[in-house]
Amino acid sequence: MNTQDNTVITSVATTIARMQDVLARQKKAFLADDPPSADLRIDRINRVIALLIDNQQKLCEALATDFTWRSHDQSLMSDILLPVASLKYARKNLSQWMKPERRRPEMRLGLLGAKAEILFQPIGSVGIMTPWNFPVAIALAPLAEVFAAGNRAMISLSDLSPSTANLLIELIAAKFDDTELAAFVGGAEVGGAFSALPLDHIVFTGSPRVGKLVMRAAAENLTPLTLELGGKSPTIVGRGADLENAARRIWGGKSISSGQACVAPDYVMVHEEDRERLVANMATELQRMFPTILDNPDYTAMATPGQYQRMQKLLHDARERKLNIVEVNTAKEDLSTSRKVAPTMFIDPPDDALVMNDEIFGPLLPILSYRNIDEAIAYINERPRPLALYYFGDETEAEHVLARTSSGGACVNEVMQHLFQRDLPFGGSGNSGFGRYGGKAGFQAFSLQRSVFSPPHWDVGAMLRPPYGEKIRRAMRFLLQP
Repeated sequence: MNTQDNTVITSVATTIARMQDVLARQKKAFLADDPPSADLRIDRINRVIALLIDNQQKLCEALATDFTWRSHDQSLMSDILLPVASLKYARKNLSQWMKPERRRPEMRLGLLGAKAEILFQPIGSVGIMTPWNFPVAIALAPLAEVFAAGNRAMISLSDLSPSTANLLIELIAAKFDDTELAAFVGGAEVGGAFSALPLDHIVFTGSPRVGKLVMRAAAENLTPLTLELGGKSPTIVGRGADLENAARRIWGGKSISSGQACVAPDYVMVHEEDRERLVANMATELQRMFPTILDNPDYTAMATPGQYQRMQKLLHDARERKLNIVEVNTAKEDLSTSRKVAPTMFIDPPDDALVMNDEIFGPLLPILSYRNIDEAIAYINERPRPLALYYFGDETEAEHVLARTSSGGACVNEVMQHLFQRDLPFGGSGNSGFGRYGGKAGFQAFSLQRSVFSPPHWDVGAMLRPPYGEKIRRAMRFLLQP
């Protein structure tokens, strides 16, 4: 084993030891300190907001470095604005969320002075495990509800976005004591150790494959999980839909980070009689958005060499199969010297084509034909439940589609915008994950929802204790009536 290998192992071991130490000190501080006031929770949220706003340019530059190029405007929208909006929403509402939630006591005991309520209490230390595609937003957005609920947090950052991860660690350390918030960076070994920590909740965003590993590790400590996983999110274009509008919005969403988003449209289903017109509209829209690609500041590269190779493998498989491929490279540029991949459509690829297997996570888009809407619904339902589903068309058919399919979230005549609605919780379904965060749902997810009952002054429970008599028998006969 060479010196470099020893250095890496020492670094990993040091990181794991520090994670364990920080968690132990967070737990000690959590027990020693009073429950955090609304003012302290707001102060922590304000520090995250300031971190993002004051360092937005540095963060965009770090993201661009990690991707080799990433649109600064898209980074501002997705990695800066999205978490800032979440943090501001939580700051505005947390005092209301913190109030006990009154419930009605059974058997009209409330009339006698009984009280039933739910108290929302901090749970402790929440772990946030982030991927490489939106390393700022996915790391910091959950802090809105984590801090609103009065918790502390630890963040595991991906080593596939090293510039961003190292900058975040530096910025967080400048704003927070590590008993409040700490961040770490590492690969699979560090991530595995992080998920095995005795945290009080873990939020993981990533692939279903890695999500299963996290779940197994967390099970040893019975750590509750929120799993935000990917999947092949479908888009249905109904008969009578505005095809030009559908093309604009589908590729407008798909182009965010060049499709490297868990809620990006993964494939499109369109009626066979509308397919050619939709593809033509999509090509026209792409030519308008991206007259050039290579030096276009609005066009994002693949985030990692491995991600770029994945796209090339999918393209090679499609060419080997002689699929109908529509590549939109208007200026006919040679992109081979970059990690940029031209937006490309595949017309009616077979189910065994690589683009129809795993989530694409790039600027490639299969276009599938259907003959009637129930055929499209059946196709979706035969596959694992997606993180998102999108529909373009009329309201009646939209209701038909939503009632007969399942997905974590959905949009009608739009894509991906449900993620930006602060009052809508975000999460998956089935293979695309479970649990919700965002807004009040996130506050509740990261709180101990403690049920508390206070009896009336009159001891109505006396009849429930031995020795039993006729009163309890009469009460049981009354309560057990059909």
